[in-house]
Amino acid sequence: MAPPRTSRRARALLATLVAAALALVLGACQPPLTLAALDRQVHQTALADLARWWTTEQAALHHVPPSTIERWVASASARLDDEEARSGSWDLSTDLCSFAPDAGPGFDFRWPCIRHDLAWRNLKRLDRLAGGGIDTRARRLRANERFRADLEASCRARAIVERAACRTLAAAYGRAVDLAA
Repeated sequence: MAPPRTSRRARALLATLVAAALALVLGACQPPLTLAALDRQVHQTALADLARWWTTEQAALHHVPPSTIERWVASASARLDDEEARSGSWDLSTDLCSFAPDAGPGFDFRWPCIRHDLAWRNLKRLDRLAGGGIDTRARRLRANERFRADLEASCRARAIVERAACRTLAAAYGRAVDLAA
């Protein structure tokens, strides 16, 4: 007896269901990238909460535990600026503070730089997906304000003897991103 034949419509439906299931499984952690979602992550999420979310997402994309991502942030940042980090619905890639030092005696600007990269890179992605038309300059300037606030908060957490130097450096980083806006 011959096996039953599957209709073309049934095969197409099955393929659609499999693709939808894979999309749900692979993108389960990342909310859809929208301007509202980006604004929430950049402007309404505490930096510690953003760090937990971002670390978890990076770990899922790289198929490693979050502790590995934390080590990469601390000492192997080039591994975070790769195709895997850009492959989800969000661009989670980062080069931390670009060409400037990320941390040093009296300062640690890694997480403010990561949030800033998240803002700018995903704004660029959204604008590209929308075919242009997003006021990217105004949104980049707002992300720069958030960046400066994050830098300042980082400096406030330092020992009192380190704060003045940290604030001076934070002001220089803030001016540098404004030049790029």
